[in-house]
Amino acid sequence: MNKSEQVFRILKENRLIALLAPKRIEQCVKAYEILNPLGIILEVALRTEVAMHSIEHLMTAHPEALILAGTVMTKRQCETALRCGVAGVVSADYIPDVVEMCAKNDVMCIPGGLSDVGKQLVQKADIYGCELEELRSNYLYQWTYKLFPAVTATGSNVGLSAAWRGPFKDLTVLYTGGVSLQNLNDVVQSDPQGIYCGSALTKMIEDPDSMRREAERWLGVLKGVE
Repeated sequence: MNKSEQVFRILKENRLIALLAPKRIEQCVKAYEILNPLGIILEVALRTEVAMHSIEHLMTAHPEALILAGTVMTKRQCETALRCGVAGVVSADYIPDVVEMCAKNDVMCIPGGLSDVGKQLVQKADIYGCELEELRSNYLYQWTYKLFPAVTATGSNVGLSAAWRGPFKDLTVLYTGGVSLQNLNDVVQSDPQGIYCGSALTKMIEDPDSMRREAERWLGVLKGVE
C-alpha cells in the first residue's frame, strides 16, 4: 500500500484535514505531532516562504508522516513536494500540469474549484491508461475533487457535490474554504461521507492544549453526524 492509499484510508475514516500556512519552519512538526495521534491529516499550504522548507523539515523528523501539500499551483511546486515525500497534493484549481505529474507518479491529487470535476478525472484515467470506471475501482484515492469555496459570505456551494455524483458515482469530495466549527454541522449533514478541511484547526498552533481541544471539537461534530 503506497502513501496515497494510506492517507486516503485515514481521510475516509476520520474525514478531517487541518490546514496550516506555516510562519516558521518548526510549526509543521508541532502541528503534526498534535494532530497525528487524533487521526487528523495535516495539509501544509504553500502560501508562505517557509512552507516548502517546513515540509522538508517535517519529513526529515518524521519520515513516516502522511501529510498533504496544499495550494500547489505549479509543476515546479508539485515536483518539489513529491520529492519531499508527501502523500498527496491539493490545489485551489484544476492545474493540468499538476494532475499529470501526480498521476504519473501515482500520488493522490485533489484539484479544486466549482467545476472541472470530469476534466481532471478523465485526465487521470488517460494517464493511468484506463477507463473512468477502472479509475474509480482501482485508484479510489484519485476519484476525488475539492469543492472550493464550500461556503462564502453570501451562501453555500455544498449542494454541488450531489450533482457531481450523478455522472461520477461515489466521488469523494473535500470541502474547504469557509468551513468553520460554527457551520461544520450543516456542511456535514449535507454530505456525511465528505472530507472537511479547516484552517481554524491550526489557528492556535502556539498553544498545543488549546489546539488539541479545538481539534477534538471538530471530531466531535463529525462523530455526532455518523
